[in-house]
Amino acid sequence: MTLSLPETFADGTTIDIGLEKGSITYVRKVNWTSALIEQQVASLAYSGENLLKDAEVEKAKLPPFALAFYKFLFFKGQIPTEQELWTQYLIAHFGVLDETRIQFFRKGTWRVYKAEAVKARLLRSFPSLIRDFHFFVLCQESGRFQEVKYSLRDDYFNGVDLTLMYQNKTFRVAVMLNSERARQFKEQKYSRHAETDEQQVILLFDLPRIEQNKGKIKLFSSQHIQQLITELEKRTHELPRI
Repeated sequence: MTLSLPETFADGTTIDIGLEKGSITYVRKVNWTSALIEQQVASLAYSGENLLKDAEVEKAKLPPFALAFYKFLFFKGQIPTEQELWTQYLIAHFGVLDETRIQFFRKGTWRVYKAEAVKARLLRSFPSLIRDFHFFVLCQESGRFQEVKYSLRDDYFNGVDLTLMYQNKTFRVAVMLNSERARQFKEQKYSRHAETDEQQVILLFDLPRIEQNKGKIKLFSSQHIQQLITELEKRTHELPRI
């Protein structure tokens, strides 16, 4: 079910600006489509494969990469290149010490890391950020769900990638590529949060070579939407309607 958005202001994109209790919200109209995303992704360079890992950086609690990714989407209206994402992330969170080291202030302490290692960790996450966003748009376009929502707060603090309403039932959904790295990431991410219940759906999708799209970054397709719906159908017979 698709809801029509309110009329915009004269700039053609602003729907509302709100102020309340020390916060400001800015609501913008967007016109993303899966076809447009796929076109952008096909032209993206990707250099995040086979990069060296630094043990200290890999276990560090860094600011979420998704924050930089979605802020770029919000202000620029397009997917960042890997260099644009790195620049956005670096400027927002780090001070540069020299050509090889950057520092990040956390819990009253300046923490120093190798810039190359932090960038490598970000680049390894770059495809999944794009894949998640593209899958969100695919879910919207499918018309199979009553609601499709993403929240960075739910993602980062509660481990919820996507919230869907299907047949009057709400599900918290996470989908990822069926790879060794994705399985390790899943274990790490969801171990940080409470036990999952029957309303949380975690799916590992295979991606046949024919569906890898042009370019180096792999995307999901309508076939995976159908796989998700098949899983939700099983769950709808187990959950009470809201």
